[in-house]
Amino acid sequence: MAKKSAASLSVVAVKPRDSRLEPPANITDRQRELWLEIVASKPADWFTRDAQSLLLGYVKAIASYEILSARVDAVEAQGGMDDLKDEDKLYAMLERQARLVQSFATKMRLTQQARYTTGSAATATEKAGKSRPWD
Repeated sequence: MAKKSAASLSVVAVKPRDSRLEPPANITDRQRELWLEIVASKPADWFTRDAQSLLLGYVKAIASYEILSARVDAVEAQGGMDDLKDEDKLYAMLERQARLVQSFATKMRLTQQARYTTGSAATATEKAGKSRPWD
């Protein structure tokens, strides 16, 4: 193997700038806030251009879930709805939206389920529940 020259050893590799996926211009302020928060929670290369539509769907689903959840909270604060069918529809909408949020999060490997195997999750749970002598 040839010896490297002093000049080649003094060259510093340039790391690419921490470029994160920018939110689209046509989303609401809340969706933009969610986008930036989610993108910042992962390494810079986690979300690529091909994941943009999934991420967009995810933030829209979360924003919609928040709106529905606030509506459910308001209904519950008033003691429920007069028509149980309407109340049932509202809860069904909330459940559907929650499932959509969960599906997007799982597909993009954002959930704990995506990071743990069954065995390692059990080990982590065991460790978390035990008290340590120094605690």
